[in-house]
Amino acid sequence: MPVERFFVDSQLMQNEELTLSDQEFHHLAHVTRAKVGDIVELVNGRGALASAQVKRIEKKQAILKIEDAVHSLKPSVEVILAQAIPRINRLDFILEKGTELGMSQIWLFPASQSERKELTQHQIERMRTITVSAIKQCGRLYLPEIVLKPPLAQWKKPEQLSFFGDLDPSAPFLNEIWRKEAFIESVLFYIGPESGFTSDEIIKLCALGATGVRLHANILRADTAALAALSILMHQIL
Repeated sequence: MPVERFFVDSQLMQNEELTLSDQEFHHLAHVTRAKVGDIVELVNGRGALASAQVKRIEKKQAILKIEDAVHSLKPSVEVILAQAIPRINRLDFILEKGTELGMSQIWLFPASQSERKELTQHQIERMRTITVSAIKQCGRLYLPEIVLKPPLAQWKKPEQLSFFGDLDPSAPFLNEIWRKEAFIESVLFYIGPESGFTSDEIIKLCALGATGVRLHANILRADTAALAALSILMHQIL
């Protein structure tokens, strides 16, 4: 993988000419200082990886022509993180590291004890920017999907095999009770807010078919718990 990749929201087909603008153009022209004739790599977050030649560099955009492109299949198992909305700085960390660890989707919902109940449009756009930056850095070809959900009380039972972080000392450890099975297509893990799930939310999670598990002998912060859950799940899948 090269030191730098560039993101383009395009199908990325061989011989296609496309325009690189805004932040990606700035990075190409002013950070990496690419020149006409240079070959760069492009990703679209939908499984495509292309090599393209820089044809022209203009004041606010660059024109590239794709020389070769390959398309990869999605991972065979989706790992979904259902995350109670945390503080923005913790959410940024979860998005970046969760993308690196391979989460397929992140479902964000307001928990009863969440410090934040909603996200602005600017914050949602920033979240996508963080995941785009992360896939370019880590070599992934698929962007994780960001989904905004209502409070748990309004949820219907999901299809996925589901777990949630449980503070009960009698709860089993995730790595002791779950091993990937051939028929599993997706797995879902719920992470509560810093203050934890309420008793009503735990009852609802059980009704949604989720199994309460521990991730560590110690109580983990929301962002640490999210990454611990993803690490354990991905270890079993890969």
